[in-house]
Amino acid sequence: MRASPMMMALLYFGIGALLVFFAIQNVSTVGWNFWSYLIIAFATVDFMIAIRFYRLRKIIKKIQKQNKKDK
Repeated sequence: MRASPMMMALLYFGIGALLVFFAIQNVSTVGWNFWSYLIIAFATVDFMIAIRFYRLRKIIKKIQKQNKKDK
C-alpha cells in the first residue's frame, strides 16, 4: 500500500519539528556548534521535502479533478 502525499508531508514535517526541538535543546546546553548547525540543516531539508509533498498533493487533486471533467 502506498502512502499518500499528505501522509508523507505530515511525516516529514513531524521529523523536521522533532529535529528543531533537538537543536534547541542542544543549543541551550552547549551553545551553537557543528552539531547544532547540522541538525538544523537536516530539519530544513525535511521541511522542504514536506512542502514538496504537500504541493504534489495539490497537483494530483487538480489532475484528478481535470480527469473527472473530461469524462
